[in-house]
Amino acid sequence: MKKTISLRALLFRYLLSTAVLCLGLGLVWLFGFGILLNCGFLLPASSAAEACSRTAAQVLPEMTADTFDETRLDPLCRYALFPARDSIAVLDTNMDDWHLERALNAKMGGSGNLGYTQYHIQTTLADGSVCLLQYDYSVPYADARLQQKLPDFQSCYIALLAAALILTAWCNTRRTARRISADTTRLQQACGRIMDGELEGEAFGRARIRELDAALAAMQTLREHLAQSLRDQWGAEEQRAEQIAALSHDLKTPLTVISGHADLLLEEDLPPQARESAAAVRRGCDTAVGCLADLRAAAAPGAAAHEPKELLDAAEFLARRGESGRALCTGAGRKFRLLNRLPAGTRLQVQPHRMARAVENLLDNAVRFAPPGGTVTLEARLEDHRLVFGVTDTGPGFSPEALRKAGRLLYTGDAARHDAHQGLGLYTARQVAVAHGGGLDLRNAPTGGGCAELWLPAAVCR
Repeated sequence: MKKTISLRALLFRYLLSTAVLCLGLGLVWLFGFGILLNCGFLLPASSAAEACSRTAAQVLPEMTADTFDETRLDPLCRYALFPARDSIAVLDTNMDDWHLERALNAKMGGSGNLGYTQYHIQTTLADGSVCLLQYDYSVPYADARLQQKLPDFQSCYIALLAAALILTAWCNTRRTARRISADTTRLQQACGRIMDGELEGEAFGRARIRELDAALAAMQTLREHLAQSLRDQWGAEEQRAEQIAALSHDLKTPLTVISGHADLLLEEDLPPQARESAAAVRRGCDTAVGCLADLRAAAAPGAAAHEPKELLDAAEFLARRGESGRALCTGAGRKFRLLNRLPAGTRLQVQPHRMARAVENLLDNAVRFAPPGGTVTLEARLEDHRLVFGVTDTGPGFSPEALRKAGRLLYTGDAARHDAHQGLGLYTARQVAVAHGGGLDLRNAPTGGGCAELWLPAAVCR
C-alpha cells in the first residue's frame, strides 16, 4: 500500500506540478523559437521596421507615381500610394482591406493602433505623390514565399503555446482527478455495501488520500459495530423465543388439566352458581390458550408468516368473525353489531388463520374495554382503495400515549385500557396487517370509545 497523502498536500502538489510543467513547456517553446531564429527560418521582430526605414530613406525618394516599382520594395513592407499628402485616393497598394483601413486611419490622423498594432512611415516621392509604408513588430518567415502562403507565424506560434499549456493543465488535472475519483468511488462502494446490508466479508480497503482513508476506516468500524449489534440482537431474539417457547410449553400442561377438569365439572349436575363458575374457568382457559398462541406467534413470527394465502368468501369470513364476536360479547354482557359494507360476492386473498386471529384479537380487545351493556361493532368496508376491518367499542377510548405506542409487543402502559392481553393482541394484528401490505390504525371515535382499524390494500379483494 502506497503512503497516504492529505487532500491539502495533494492539491498543493497538483498546483505546483501544473506550474512546473507549464514553465517547462514555456522554456521549450522559447528554446524552439530561438532555434528557428538561429537557423534562419525566421527573422527578428524588428526586420519589418528596418526594411521600411531603408526603403523610405533609400528607394522611395527616387521614384514618382509613374515610375513606382513595387519589386524594388522589401517584401516585408506593406505600402499604399496616394497622389498627394492630403489625398486618400489610393493609386496602388499591396494591403488587404483590413490593413488598408488602418493605414487610411493613420493617414487621416487617427491612432490606427487599436488591437493588433501597426506602425506607419509616410514618404513623399519626387513628383509630390506620397507612399505610406506599414509594418508591425512580429516575427516573419525568412522566405518571402512562406510569408505569402502561410498565416502569420507569431500568432500561430503563440496559439500553439496556449493550446499546449491548456492540454498540459488538462492532463495534469485529469490525472489528479482520477486519483481522487478512485478513492471517492471506493468510498461510494463502501456506502453501497452497508446500505445493501452487506455487513460481513472482506474489508473496504485503504484509500490513498488521508481524509478519505479515515472516512473508509470509520465506515469499516461502523460496519463492524452494526454487524456485532445485529448479532447481539439476533442472539437476544433467539433467547427470547426459546424462553417464550419454554414458558408456553410449561403453561400448556396445567391449562389442559384445568380445562379438562372444568369440562368434567360441566358434565355434572351442578347448582347454577357452581356451573357458572365452572364455565368461567373454562372460558379463562380458552383465553389463556389464545394468549399462548399469540406469544408463540410473537416469538417466531417467521413461521406464521409462511402460511399460504387462500381465496375466501368475504361474507362467510365476516359471518364467522361475527359468531366469535357475539360469543365474546354475550359472555361479557356486551352487545355486538356486524356491518358488512362490502360489495356482494367480494372474495379475499389472505392467510385465513392469521387474518381470522387478527380480527378476533381486535374484537377481544374491544370487548374487554367496552363497559357492561356497551356495544362492540365490527365493520368491513372499502375506503380510499383500501379494505378496512374496523372494530369500535363504547369504552373509555385510547389515551394519547396508547395512540402512539399501542401495537408494540407487550405494550401495556395505557392506564385506561391496561391489560397484558392488549400488548399481544394489537401487536399480532399489526404484524398480520403488515404481512399483507397493510397496517393498523388506532383512534378514538367521535362519539367516544376506541376504534382499531386493520386495513389491507384493495388488491386483496377479488
